[in-house]
Amino acid sequence: MIYLAFIIATGLYFLLGSGGPLHSDTWFKTLQRRVDATEPPFWLGFLLLVVVPCALVGLLWVFLSSLFGAAVTLLLGTALLFFAFGRADFPTLTQRFMARARAGDDVGAAMILEQAGGDTGADSREAFARLAARDFLYEGFQRWFPPVFYFVLLGPLWAVAYRLIQLSADDRRVPVGSLRHLVDWLPSRVLLLTLALVGDFERCRRLIGKRAMDPEVETDALLLEGLEAAFGEEGLDEPASAVQRVTQGLKRALVVWLIIISLLAML
Repeated sequence: MIYLAFIIATGLYFLLGSGGPLHSDTWFKTLQRRVDATEPPFWLGFLLLVVVPCALVGLLWVFLSSLFGAAVTLLLGTALLFFAFGRADFPTLTQRFMARARAGDDVGAAMILEQAGGDTGADSREAFARLAARDFLYEGFQRWFPPVFYFVLLGPLWAVAYRLIQLSADDRRVPVGSLRHLVDWLPSRVLLLTLALVGDFERCRRLIGKRAMDPEVETDALLLEGLEAAFGEEGLDEPASAVQRVTQGLKRALVVWLIIISLLAML
């Protein structure tokens, strides 16, 4: 049932895109404003914004299990995984960015990057290309890979908890030591191994040996290093080609994950 829920949720996500009632976060934003107004300590904010909603979903799961039995995994599990997927329309944003960048409209490209939550503070075109690659790479990573990782490995509530942690963050940066950095840690390393499988394995192996266990490396920076190791640095000095490299790398990694999860489901 877990595998079927995964396939259905993923298929719907890539067919229909983000949006709809399951991606309407008005309730969470209202809750976050009320929690922030009390200026709670970190642990209390985490409890109210992540633990309590997950506990309520868990109670709903128990109730529906009493009515539908094992079918709840398919019925509710599919909905929960879809909820856990990212909100931004990643394919549209990257296509619009590349179109602007290829036309030489770096200002327009920067505005699109900003819509995706990216950093636009670059002092050269090459630096802008690397910023765009890093930010779109993290956006593409967090929208699908960690939710699927936690859903398949630990169950739907963990995928929901991941998305709530993402929603509760103030920005898209991933500072070392943050809770978001912690929950990104293992999925990002698995993605690095995946890039090694579809790219230059030897260069990725050396990178993983040197950087994967470094407690000071940021998730987005490590993923960009992994992309460079897997496919080389050629083209990463131009914004359009850099983002195209990101989308191609993520697509290859996604196919590998689909194949591996399917094989594990058949065992």
